[in-house]
Amino acid sequence: MRRLPFKTLLALGAACLSAGALPSCATNDSMMFITGVYFRKFGACTAKADLDAPILAKGRLDLAFASEYRAALIVGNQITQRGSRERLRTETSRVALKGAEVQLENLKGESLAKPFSSTGTGFVDASEGTDPSLTIMFANLIPASVASKLKVGTVVAKVRVFGTTLGGEDVESGELAFPIDVCRGCLVAFPSSARDLTADGTDYQCKLASDDMAAASAAADADQPCDLGIDIQAPCTACSGLYPECQSPTHNCFYTAAACP
Repeated sequence: MRRLPFKTLLALGAACLSAGALPSCATNDSMMFITGVYFRKFGACTAKADLDAPILAKGRLDLAFASEYRAALIVGNQITQRGSRERLRTETSRVALKGAEVQLENLKGESLAKPFSSTGTGFVDASEGTDPSLTIMFANLIPASVASKLKVGTVVAKVRVFGTTLGGEDVESGELAFPIDVCRGCLVAFPSSARDLTADGTDYQCKLASDDMAAASAAADADQPCDLGIDIQAPCTACSGLYPECQSPTHNCFYTAAACP
């Protein structure tokens, strides 16, 4: 876990003592914070940081389609501006983000993997008055090396973002505990409109968009997730030509237990 250098802590302590506010300066967690994970809605894969941005209550990782979970973290900076044009003093409170530290646990608080660092980039300006400055930083909360070993259930990703101010101080955010449901086959839907009525047998068969112009048009017009297998459920026509789990519920472990490996 990254912490401020000892000399910096001494300097902060001296500043706090002079301001008579040592208790509020005992930790740097309040300097930078994570609001949450941005909810990238259907058809809108870009993420924009603002105080009214939609955030996810929890994430979902479908191992049938995705090998890792990458999140758009909304990061805030509350370090006040220090630059001054009148005094020819440059701004040092802007933060260059470097990555995130992640600990994965189950709901009982038991560790599921060794803590790891996820590389990330971003830049967040100094706060203006009482309003923090916000930015988006993408970070891998469940890497492929860990996802391949996970079982179906809920994973809690405890994440902290770290970076360095332009003044050379290392800073770290407070911790965000973000639950992620891990499943296999749950993020595909089988709507009645996508059923192939020309298929043999009584079992549901999803249309292949490439073989049916109407289905192709519907798939093109339908709202699609940014990443298949991440957070948002997709219609079976989006993947029926690629994955057997999308061709029929009988081939999907989430809908039919007999299909589970």
